[in-house]
Amino acid sequence: METHFHLPKPERLSTISASILLAYALLPFIRVPTREIAFPFLGVLVSFRLDFYHLISAITAVMAASGMDWMLRDHPLIQGKSTLPHLILPAFTAGAIGFPLGLLEMSAAWWILMALGSLLIILVLVAEYISLDKNDIRYPLSLMVLSAICYSLFLILAIALRAVDMRLYMLLLILPPMLAFFCLRILNFRLGGRWRFLWASVIALVIAQLLISLHYWPLSPVRFGLILLGPAYALIGTAASLEKNPDISKLYVEPLIIMGIIWVMSIFIG
Repeated sequence: METHFHLPKPERLSTISASILLAYALLPFIRVPTREIAFPFLGVLVSFRLDFYHLISAITAVMAASGMDWMLRDHPLIQGKSTLPHLILPAFTAGAIGFPLGLLEMSAAWWILMALGSLLIILVLVAEYISLDKNDIRYPLSLMVLSAICYSLFLILAIALRAVDMRLYMLLLILPPMLAFFCLRILNFRLGGRWRFLWASVIALVIAQLLISLHYWPLSPVRFGLILLGPAYALIGTAASLEKNPDISKLYVEPLIIMGIIWVMSIFIG
């Protein structure tokens, strides 16, 4: 089998990542008054706050998606392939990083998060570029990186949304749909390109039920995020195992072990 070794053009990668990071760098220096937007829906008053960092997150998400498409158009094997599945994860990555950066004051923690976010954005852009070609010698590594980024983003979002004390209906509108996409993408990686919408829906529904039960518990943001991440990882791993081998007796115990480790971490870290 012929192997390939394609990488994005450095000038395109640097232009995209630098543009996103420049937008994040403006967060500590530009402060716009928060606006409260409220409207009735089915007899319930729905309200949410519109902050400057929300706007920056949306802008950087669009920049990441359009930049990823720009990079993929230069791929030698792009002919006949859709770029859409490769655009959503970079958009989520760029948008999700804006939430904690907007919440933190300028400090050492802000700079550490900025550095980690920069690395994460570059990793997801390069990994998505590589994942377009299944014959690339780094294809398995790119799938591992993208799967890890999916889990990391879910954890970051859960922690950030819990930290701002977001109302339950907003959590349900954000976290389960995002987890459903992450589940789709991870299963797509592990099952050789197959999309499993039913599994994604079931897993998102289960985590939504757990989210509802945990919302009113006095949990710290980190503990809240880790408790949600454990079952999400175990369910996705179990779904992938069942798709490969429907025999329940031969399910791998690895997802349950990892869930247990994550829950133990939530006790000591949270």
